[in-house]
Amino acid sequence: SGKNTVFSNCSCVGVAGNFTASAGQCSDKDDCDRMFPYFLALSVITSFIISLGGTPGYMFLIRCIKPQLKSLALGFHALATRTLAGIPAPIYFGAIIDTTCLKWGQKRCGGLGACRIYNTTAHRIAYLGLTLSLRTISFLICIPGFILLSRQMKEEEKIAIHGALTNGGTELEVLRKEEFVTLKSTNQCTHQATAQIGTPGSDL
Repeated sequence: SGKNTVFSNCSCVGVAGNFTASAGQCSDKDDCDRMFPYFLALSVITSFIISLGGTPGYMFLIRCIKPQLKSLALGFHALATRTLAGIPAPIYFGAIIDTTCLKWGQKRCGGLGACRIYNTTAHRIAYLGLTLSLRTISFLICIPGFILLSRQMKEEEKIAIHGALTNGGTELEVLRKEEFVTLKSTNQCTHQATAQIGTPGSDL
């Protein structure tokens, strides 16, 4: 092209045994084609597993709240989800991804523009690592809630069983009293009938 190009940081050229260099990004098309199906399959499986918790999560939320507070709870849940996830996520994800940029573009009026070349290895680790970290933290936060909820449910079951036994004993006592009263009245009627039969002139 008639222009001199100066290359810097060319230590990798000597290590490779080839002392020639060319401008542009190194070609790794074979590696990309080989890894993409695995990445796509893993992404589909992960998305499917995560989506399985959507409906049970709403059912869990609704069943843990009093009926008169369900609509308010769903509103707060949607607000918290949009506020804590929808708004700040693009900010810190963008900041993490920007750390993997190798070559920044320049604006006409000065200043950094969009990133032209990313370090693909660092980009992959940063993006997937951040996603995995956030999901791990959310699961760790849910574990104490599940433990407390299971304990509360066991206590409620014990109280319900104790109440059923108590009510059952009371009902049994009532039935015994009713049976005793019935037998007593039956015996009284039998004695009265016997007395009437044994009295002279009772048939007249």
